[in-house]
Amino acid sequence: MTVTILACVVSAKSKLLRAHKLRVFLTMVGIIIGIASVVTIAALGEGVRRKSFDLADTTQANMVTVIHGINQTDDSGMSYIEDTFTFSKSDMRRISRIPGVESVLPSHNNWSGSSIDMFEVNLDYFGAQAYSSVTPFKKETRIQYGRDITPHDADRDVIVLSDEVLRYGFVVDDPETLLGQAVSINGFMFEVIGIKEPYDFENMIPDADYSWDDAYTSVVPHAAYNQLTGTREIRQLKVKVSESSDRDMVTMAVLDDLMMAYPDDEGYFEEDRSNEQMMEEINSYINGIVLFLVAITAISLFVGGIGVMNIMYVSVTERKREIGIRRAIGAKPRMILWQFLLEAAFITFIGGIIGLLLGYGAAVLVGVFIDIPVILTPSIMIISTSVSVITGLVFGIIPALSASRMDPIKAIYQ
Repeated sequence: MTVTILACVVSAKSKLLRAHKLRVFLTMVGIIIGIASVVTIAALGEGVRRKSFDLADTTQANMVTVIHGINQTDDSGMSYIEDTFTFSKSDMRRISRIPGVESVLPSHNNWSGSSIDMFEVNLDYFGAQAYSSVTPFKKETRIQYGRDITPHDADRDVIVLSDEVLRYGFVVDDPETLLGQAVSINGFMFEVIGIKEPYDFENMIPDADYSWDDAYTSVVPHAAYNQLTGTREIRQLKVKVSESSDRDMVTMAVLDDLMMAYPDDEGYFEEDRSNEQMMEEINSYINGIVLFLVAITAISLFVGGIGVMNIMYVSVTERKREIGIRRAIGAKPRMILWQFLLEAAFITFIGGIIGLLLGYGAAVLVGVFIDIPVILTPSIMIISTSVSVITGLVFGIIPALSASRMDPIKAIYQ
């Protein structure tokens, strides 16, 4: 029976498409627009999500940040107790000998979630004060004025200032006048050789090459940074795990080593996972935006469904005699019902395929302009085509029921 129904549907639909090409296409327009809109938003949303996670992997690949916490409270249980614990150079040397540990770097800031090592300093320029974070040079950055630090500056006291220093500290008419001048940091004089580009806060798309931390911090060579931090406390340890080692196993070994080294410590050691929590929040935020936009664009699917219902009613009216003859020669009502339901699903399926292709093309075009990777996952393709077919079944049920309940005699002679 199923084969018979499918054969009837294919034959009827091929005739319908040939006889009423324009009418069928106009019926598909709503489905095409709806599916194309959903696919465009979903593909771009997946691209934004992937770019966000790639950014996190780039900044924290195989890097474990070890922090110390304290769980003491007073009688009220509500007071904040400052954690005064600091790591030592001997901790770094001991941990560096653990199998799987490639290197251990000190971090002098006490901020959980920071992807780079930095600390806050006061800069002085002929009495003008500025507040900035300073970090050691690790990679090339985006320079607006002057130049970046090079290997030739390794033993020099030079600095690349962040745009924040000019925006809220050294207010000058021409930023280039600062180039070649000296600024004081904790009594040490540094020559200004460059000024960074400001961070684009209006662009909400994560940039793996230039994050907010990159733009906000001023940069000095490693030797100068070590000189500035020589007497500063080590608040965190950044442990680099070798690529051939299991990250979780090495992390547990590092934490166990610290707990054995400080058996009487009242606090605890743990891996800082605030970056992972931040990425989960970003992922949830992106999902919320995508779902909201998809819900809005799904309205066009409702409009398209109304169009499908309308053409199916017209088809039922035009084919009353056919329905009556089929009923008279033994076709059961459920066969008529399934015939028209599958016809409606066929129309929306074709519209869904066209919408899928157009949506992907639109997403690629938008992605080129705003520099976002377009990712069309199998789940997006399956869901979009399934939704188009379900739309046809839902909006085709009423015309199909109307056709299946027709009286054969009245249908033939009307």
